[in-house]
Amino acid sequence: MALKALIIGGGAGGTTQALALHRIGVEAVVYERDSDSAAYEGHLLSLGSNGLDALRALDVELDGAPIPRLPMYSGSGKRIGTLYNNAASETAPTSLLICRGTLERTLRELCAERGVRIEYGKELASCTVGDKGATAVFTDGTTAEGDVIVGADGAHSRVRRSLFPQSADASYTGVLGLGGRSLPGTVEPTPGECVTSFGYEGHFSYHVEADRGVQWLAFAPRQEPADPDDDTTEKEWKEWLLDVYGRDMPAVREIITNATGPIDIRPMERLPKPPARHRGRGVLIGDACAITGRIGAGTALAMEDAVVLAQCLRDIDSPERAFATYQELRTPRVDKVVKWGEMNAKPVKVRTPWGMHLRDLFGPLLMKWMPSLVSMDWLYGHHIDWQQTVRPKD
Repeated sequence: MALKALIIGGGAGGTTQALALHRIGVEAVVYERDSDSAAYEGHLLSLGSNGLDALRALDVELDGAPIPRLPMYSGSGKRIGTLYNNAASETAPTSLLICRGTLERTLRELCAERGVRIEYGKELASCTVGDKGATAVFTDGTTAEGDVIVGADGAHSRVRRSLFPQSADASYTGVLGLGGRSLPGTVEPTPGECVTSFGYEGHFSYHVEADRGVQWLAFAPRQEPADPDDDTTEKEWKEWLLDVYGRDMPAVREIITNATGPIDIRPMERLPKPPARHRGRGVLIGDACAITGRIGAGTALAMEDAVVLAQCLRDIDSPERAFATYQELRTPRVDKVVKWGEMNAKPVKVRTPWGMHLRDLFGPLLMKWMPSLVSMDWLYGHHIDWQQTVRPKD
């Protein structure tokens, strides 16, 4: 199908979409709001086997720290079990830890190598879709026209807002995500693992590299989200984190104390399900239509979306029918992951040492009695067969 696609959003989902469409011969242009910042690192994220499997269909391989296991501790330091952060199949790729900025930079470089154009500094104001195409209007007064438009522009998607004006926007959940790096200390390296601590107030995850430098990620309750213009200093954020995690195990406190460089702040949000994933010649992927929360599955799901959408456009004779089929194929799986994310949306607070003692006592039993918590193959084992022909849903 000879098409030109306008992709709004140059994050991991949008660039994966561009690579997938390029593979099937569709001309794709990515429009990214921000500048191409080579220095940006951003949050540490876990990219599951399912996302890496989707990238394999596009001949994309990533470098990162393999983390097939997530050892789990209570805030007291007692080990309560291990979550397997990987697909069960031995042929599946191993889940990776990678900085968001590194991931986005790698995918953007691949777009450039394969001849996919990315335009930076292009913030979408609105878009319109008609019977034969789509038009994007940017805040700088310029416009772009194509046969289809793909909203890969995140939780506050302006493509979604244009397609479904009455649809609710994303809202803050009361949990703040913070990520950064720490100087080497006394905490031992954790090869193949990302340690997770369920503390008194929040959750804290970390990976210690061979030189004992640490990459970490915290999810902590905070009444107000951090505003984009927030002037809180890194020193003040460290003090706040030490207050939140002050009663937790020594490793967590040491890592926060040794934090260095910028701290990346992201509010955790929820998004009411929009009326559909598509309307006319417009379609949504990733966080633009479904947010999985702090379970860290959103990037991989966006990659799955991108590959399945490309398959549908490859095999089905009209964009509208392709989009309808894409929605039918993706909705059940994404809804299941979103539901899992909502169940784990907020850290469960423990008010007293007695409460932490109960967590220490019953946590291991819960892991033993509920193997579905330990084996996440339903999430990470998802495989997309790129060679399979997609049939339209009638």
